[in-house]
Amino acid sequence: MDRQQHLEANFHRLKSMLSDLMERVRFNLVKSVEALEDLDEKKAEEVINSDQIIDNLQRKIDMETVNFIGRFQPLAEDLRYIMMMIKLATDLERIGDLAVNIAEVAIANTGRSLVKPLTHMRKMMAIVESMLDNVIKAYYTRDIELAKSIWKSDEKVDDIYNFIRNEIIEKMKEPENVGFTDQLIDLMLVTRFLERAADHITNICEEVYFIVEGKNLKEEMRR
Repeated sequence: MDRQQHLEANFHRLKSMLSDLMERVRFNLVKSVEALEDLDEKKAEEVINSDQIIDNLQRKIDMETVNFIGRFQPLAEDLRYIMMMIKLATDLERIGDLAVNIAEVAIANTGRSLVKPLTHMRKMMAIVESMLDNVIKAYYTRDIELAKSIWKSDEKVDDIYNFIRNEIIEKMKEPENVGFTDQLIDLMLVTRFLERAADHITNICEEVYFIVEGKNLKEEMRR
């Protein structure tokens, strides 16, 4: 096997690990919201227990990426593209941590009923899940139009976040909800966790855009 074949084989291995990490993170994030909606302690514990696998995989990607750069010494755009794997894996790992936070909220409220249905939170989760699915495609294909589209989806997440926050604030004012103040605060935190997950995804979009165009995506989108 010549050098180019070795390079391609090692690069495909890195991409496979990154895809595995993304899928595990996506699965845990969806499951954490399901655990909260169902107040399912077992499901929440599964999210928390599997987070170590995500952490280990992220560290392995970091190490393998550094080894790849040292061995094959890619240049210019290719170097930035490979180095971005470390950034991407870090953002994904942090989204995994947010899933754990949501699972912990589910466990804290086990045995109680939810003060409000999670209708809008489910919509928020669906957008974040779609963003996650597409951002890995944008990275692999260096598709800046897809990156821009994902980046713009964050506005929808922010709109839902603001709606839920205002709704919860109003519910806190209602006398019949005085015993649910702690849960309402928890639900507000969960929406914040989902909003932060979307922010990590937009960070990845900005990196993809910079690699291809050498420009700041935020500045380009504000023009």
